[in-house]
Amino acid sequence: MGRMRTILVGTDFSTRSDRALRRAVLLARTLNAELVLVHVVDPDRPRRLVDAEAREAEALLAELAETACAVDQIGCRYVLRYGEAFEGILAAAEESRAELVVLGPPRRQLLRGVIRGTTVERVIRSAVRPVVVANGVPAGPYRRILFTTDLSPGAASAAEAIRRLDLERASAILAVHVFPFAAANLLVRTPLGADAIEPLRAQERREAAARLARFLKEVQLVRAHRLVLAGERPVVDLLLEAAARVRADLLVVATRGRVGLGKVLLGSVAEELLRRAEVDLLAVPPEAAPSGAQAPLETSL
Repeated sequence: MGRMRTILVGTDFSTRSDRALRRAVLLARTLNAELVLVHVVDPDRPRRLVDAEAREAEALLAELAETACAVDQIGCRYVLRYGEAFEGILAAAEESRAELVVLGPPRRQLLRGVIRGTTVERVIRSAVRPVVVANGVPAGPYRRILFTTDLSPGAASAAEAIRRLDLERASAILAVHVFPFAAANLLVRTPLGADAIEPLRAQERREAAARLARFLKEVQLVRAHRLVLAGERPVVDLLLEAAARVRADLLVVATRGRVGLGKVLLGSVAEELLRRAEVDLLAVPPEAAPSGAQAPLETSL
């Protein structure tokens, strides 16, 4: 009998963490997995305060685990760690050999929605396994998934995570590829009008669509619907608009990719999606990229 699949859930006992736990329960049912809850106590305070928090945290963890077992019929255990929150979560994920980490949404700092330096961002930046950020209110299994792809090995890793987590079984998947529209520069450098540019745009779109179709065949997501968009506006704006049109409840993105459109994934596209997305985000690190993955086909995302 194989090892039980494991999902790690980071919790600080906030309502944001409650959202992560409910999403993790739904995923555990789909994957027939057990849950491991982890809370990290900051030890850099007076000892009596640390001990008091640890006792209270352990009691809350035990209560959450018991509820998951008794009410949700999900195997569940917990871990209490000390140190930096993101380091404790990563260490617990490694120790439990978790297949997936689920976290609540990051705190939006001030009014600008800045997430750089939050626990969620630091976990995603350092993780070697997929991370789900539970932004939405969990109401059931994922039904509509938007898979952002730049056709790179990192995107192939994200596609593999979709298959490994059985997300394609009960979900409609839209693969979106934003291609750099080179011909748009002609509008600036030459007196060509829109009528002259449109055939060039259509040709580049056909070529991008063919590359996307080949990529999806290679990563075994042939049932996915396909959408190619010219990168004439900010990539994240295009992705979020597409997600809204299809009412996606999960966005899938590789956390780091190649340079393209003047950006690198984490710190630009992935970070901005994390900052702006109102639905769940599955962030997949490149370390999980399948061996022998194809080299990037074009500059994008």
